[in-house]
Amino acid sequence: MSMDIVEAYEASKAKSITLMCVLKGGFKFLGDLVEVLERTIRARGTLLPMSVEFVRVKSYVNDVSTHEPILTGMEDPSEYKNKDILIVEDIIDTGRTIKKLLNYMGTLSTRSVKVASLLVKRTQDGVNYRPEFAGFEVPDRFVVGYALDYNEHFRDLHHICVINETGQQKFSVPFESKPL
Repeated sequence: MSMDIVEAYEASKAKSITLMCVLKGGFKFLGDLVEVLERTIRARGTLLPMSVEFVRVKSYVNDVSTHEPILTGMEDPSEYKNKDILIVEDIIDTGRTIKKLLNYMGTLSTRSVKVASLLVKRTQDGVNYRPEFAGFEVPDRFVVGYALDYNEHFRDLHHICVINETGQQKFSVPFESKPL
């Protein structure tokens, strides 16, 4: 993935990349991705400086998508004007969260916005969004670990796994679903 990212930004004549990490789930992937991107850039002899920004998006309670993601953490939108942005996401599930973020980014006069996601879930629900850079496809099950959580639990796992029904029940929180 890092080679594909570097080649894409070289081809577009980018002067730098601003990696925008979607918190909280994207932070481990971001750390590993930055390290590998730095090695790839050095190995190619490319001049492609990187900076990192963070945005927080909340879209789940228990295993239920809230259908209206909440976006916080972008204090000064003018910082992104004419910049090449790479959104770093943990998982593309229904696609609603990333679509909301992309729609917002579209209002900021960026030079370009691309998405790198560690995981893409095979699901029937959603907006059928495919990121420019994807790590792995996973089945339509709720996955945790490697910073992906279930109600703030399991971020500390060093691997990714499916949380079973017993685990979901044990770590669920009260949630009132609003009719669509």
